[in-house]
Amino acid sequence: MSLTLDRNHALPNSETSSDTFPVLLELPGRLLDYRIITALIVGDVGALNILKDALRISKQLYIDNILFALGPTTPASLSMPRGSRILWATFTDGALLQSSPRLTIVQPNHLTDLSLNLERLSKTRTGRVPMIIGDFLDNVLSVSTDQAGLYAFLCKLFTRIRMNGQTAFLVATSAMHEPKKTAVLRRFADVVIEYRTAQDVGNRRVEARILDHDHTHYGIWDSSDNPDGEHESEPLYKEEDTSVGRQKPAL
Repeated sequence: MSLTLDRNHALPNSETSSDTFPVLLELPGRLLDYRIITALIVGDVGALNILKDALRISKQLYIDNILFALGPTTPASLSMPRGSRILWATFTDGALLQSSPRLTIVQPNHLTDLSLNLERLSKTRTGRVPMIIGDFLDNVLSVSTDQAGLYAFLCKLFTRIRMNGQTAFLVATSAMHEPKKTAVLRRFADVVIEYRTAQDVGNRRVEARILDHDHTHYGIWDSSDNPDGEHESEPLYKEEDTSVGRQKPAL
């Protein structure tokens, strides 16, 4: 898939990115060339900010038909493109909240239903949605007691994503789960981004460790390298870029 960026396109003036956004620009490869990106959170970084970072990139690439697979994050927390599909893996009172044509709700311990609905929502008239963004794995890992069943579910999910040529950007909070569960997420990922916080004297920093299996690359990013803490509205990518990854140096 080839996506062309308009170098004159910029986000609205009121929209600035979080202090975690530059991490995605440090990926050695282009975002849509990866199949599985696992973002693991250690500490108080904020899953919502990281999801918004991925969403901001998708808007810059003009990707409207995204599958949002949400868990702790509610659909109302994100400003989604019009063509989005939403799967929400959560426990709800059916009398208060029901599925709709745009929103499908599945209990996170119903792995078969989750698998079937992820497959159904992934399909379009012409193929597949190009990108899956979400944090539904937090809810799934939290309630899963059958390790073999969980592994089979994840294996099927990630294999299908690879075979379909999609990109999945999935966030999980490491501290919430047993290490053997998050180890499965690391095992299947093309690239693992581990976000953590560090506290200096009077200063809270965000750090990220990037382990890219595709490019045999390991890197560390620190928000202290970006003292302003924000990236103002401006074109993020050069004309020759067809996706997002490490920015090319200026000539």
